[in-house]
Amino acid sequence: MINRNIPRTILEVALAAALVIVLAHSYRRTSEWQAQVIYFVPTKEKVAALTFDDGPHPTFTPEILATLDKYNVKATFFMIGKEMEKYPNIVKEVALRGHVIANHTYTHPHSLESESEAQIIRELDKCEEIIEKMTGRRAHLFRPPRGLVNGAVLTIAAEEGYRTVLWTVSADHHDAPTPELMAKRVFEHRRPGCIILAHDGTFKSRWKDARALPMIIEELRNDGYRFVTIPELLKLARKPRP
Repeated sequence: MINRNIPRTILEVALAAALVIVLAHSYRRTSEWQAQVIYFVPTKEKVAALTFDDGPHPTFTPEILATLDKYNVKATFFMIGKEMEKYPNIVKEVALRGHVIANHTYTHPHSLESESEAQIIRELDKCEEIIEKMTGRRAHLFRPPRGLVNGAVLTIAAEEGYRTVLWTVSADHHDAPTPELMAKRVFEHRRPGCIILAHDGTFKSRWKDARALPMIIEELRNDGYRFVTIPELLKLARKPRP
């Protein structure tokens, strides 16, 4: 019970101070887990990692693979388990061509951070089971659907053996409604060690991602960039700086 004899101004100051302490602690905890999420890799080398979410798709994934082959570029595909079950041959083709397949959950829930611990584990494990079955390799990379992550999701992912990877720039954006503007957006937000997000599944509009890809590759290469997979990018983070 609040002591009514305490002057109101003193009480208000005390409550305000307590609130500051609570908020500071909350901010510190949030900053700690956010620091573990990979948005880019600090490096002086002009490298960029192309990543694709929500596949595989029977039309867009093969189109994107053809472009990557043409330019001899390797990418990282964050795949949905249920979609992998529908198109196992495409999954195997992505792996055979030397691209990296990573975990994007089994069902792509609208808000993974709102799910229970058991459901989050199930989403990761079911997708992982399919990846291992189809590629013979374990995925060590995870991207939460829609990029929504909190401390609980990050902790569970880490305990399951994953690095959580988001992105530096997304080609898909309301300010970039055409393939040309998508490529322009990526170019304007480029930086050494950047991670580029595009999509090869879910919506019919993904034809724009496929169309933008050659422009993204050519414009960044003309600026001196080379493309790497996420595992290759992470290795650069461990290299000693000159």
